[in-house]
Amino acid sequence: MTRPNTRQKSHEDGAAAVEFALIVGILIMIVFAILEYGRMYSQYLVLQSAAREGARVAAVRGTDLEIEARIVQAASGFQIGPGIPAADHLCTDLTIGQPVTVSWTQDFRVDIPLLPATTKTVTVKGVFRCE
Repeated sequence: MTRPNTRQKSHEDGAAAVEFALIVGILIMIVFAILEYGRMYSQYLVLQSAAREGARVAAVRGTDLEIEARIVQAASGFQIGPGIPAADHLCTDLTIGQPVTVSWTQDFRVDIPLLPATTKTVTVKGVFRCE
């Protein structure tokens, strides 16, 4: 009867730990990238909804100040900008049924560990028909 060679097994004891150490950085980056994307997408959806609210106010003949105030209120604490929300035109009796668009440029900061921080600029807009 032969004994198993235990000496050969002892040379591979730390292989899994070394392989994990090599991969863990990439795994952490992927997990944080997924979390960052979810955070950015959530913020984008809130701002998109705020733009629609601003367009709704513009559609019922609101002023520029009323439009901006409604957008800030609907943005629920998110910073608006660097662009300033504005309607492409104000609704009047002559523009009933025409679309009015409220839009602005918005900066989204992408901050993933182990990667340099970047900023993505997106145009946020909402459209309603003038009433």
